Amino acid sequence: MHELIHAEWCKSSYSDGEGDCIEASDDIPGLVSIRDSKYPYSSRLHFPTTTWRAFTQALRSEALPRPGAEAPLTPVRG
Repeated sequence: MHELIHAEWCKSSYSDGEGDCIEASDDIPGLVSIRDSKYPYSSRLHFPTTTWRAFTQALRSEALPRPGAEAPLTPVRG
């Protein structure tokens, strides 16, 4: 797998400087890598670029429930 040692990481403009942030890098073609800004050398999550774009677009469009919002529960049948 491509090394992210020299990757360029970006922090959200919504970050408030309190340290509870994620950083993203698109240095691996076709993937977006996500890491915790407090632990930059720890584990990272990798998502296909199309999946990450769909997620961030859903956040921008408010299609996802916000924290504290009442969301209907769906029973799991098994």
